[in-house]
Amino acid sequence: MKGNGDDTTARNLLEDVLARGVIRVSTDANSPPQSSLKSDGTFEGFDIDVAIEIARRLGVEVEFVVPGGWDTLTAGNWGDQWDMSVGSMTITKQRAEVLHFTSGYYFTSAQFAARRGAGLTTIDDIHGKAVCVGLTTTYHRYLTGKDIGIPTSDIKVEAPIGVRVIPLSDAECLQAIQVGRQEFDILLTSGALIDRAIANGVDLVKVGEPVFVETLAVAFDRSSFRDSSTLREKVSRIIEEMHADGTLSEFSKKWFDGADFTVVSSSKR
Repeated sequence: MKGNGDDTTARNLLEDVLARGVIRVSTDANSPPQSSLKSDGTFEGFDIDVAIEIARRLGVEVEFVVPGGWDTLTAGNWGDQWDMSVGSMTITKQRAEVLHFTSGYYFTSAQFAARRGAGLTTIDDIHGKAVCVGLTTTYHRYLTGKDIGIPTSDIKVEAPIGVRVIPLSDAECLQAIQVGRQEFDILLTSGALIDRAIANGVDLVKVGEPVFVETLAVAFDRSSFRDSSTLREKVSRIIEEMHADGTLSEFSKKWFDGADFTVVSSSKR
C-alpha cells in the first residue's frame, strides 16, 4: 500500500525520510513514563526522548502519530501512516513475522504486583485469581499459556494457573488500582512501570520475582511500500552509538527514577 501523500519517486524509506526532513514515529498518548501527551499538545517520556534523539542524529525532525491501539502496532500493515515505532515493543518471533526490529535499546523484566493489603506475596498466591494485563502484550500471552516468542532462557517463572484475565491497557490496570476498583487485586506489566507507580504513590507491592526478561526495540512495518532496510540499519547503528556514549543510560535514569534499564543486569537474567 502506498502511503498517503508520499513522494513515490523515492526508492526507499531512508531516502523518503531525508527528502521529507521529517520522520513519523508512532507513540502512545497515555503510557508514562515512556510516553504521554501534555496539556500543551506535545509529548514527553523515555520513548519520546529516544525518538527525538534518533531523529536528531538522522538530521531530521520528528512527527509523532498516535495509532488506534497497541494491537494496531503489533499487527503490522501500518499503511505507511508512520515510518517506525519507538514504543517499548518487545521483540518476539510472532511480531517478527510482520515487523522488522532494530537492536534493543533497553531491557525490562515482567513483574506481578498486587494491591497492598490483598495478602498476596508469592506466585502461588496468584493461582485462580483475576489478573489485569495489557491486551495483545507479551504479558497477556504469558498468562494465557501462549508462546511468548522470546528465548526460553529469558522465562524465569512458570505462569500461575487458573487465572482470570482482565484485559485492559497497562496504564488502565495501574489507574484501576489507584482509584480503588475491585475487579482485581493483581496486575502483570513491566517492572519499570511497577517501580515508577510505587514511587508515585500507587498502593502496590511486588509479588514474587520477575517472571521473564524482555528486549525492547524500534519496529518497522514489513509491509511498508518502501524498503526500510537502510533506515533500519542506520537506526540500529544510532542505537548502538547511544548505548556507547551513555545517552540511553541518561534517558533511562531521567525517566525511571535513577534506574538504568539499558543494560541487562545479572539479577534480570
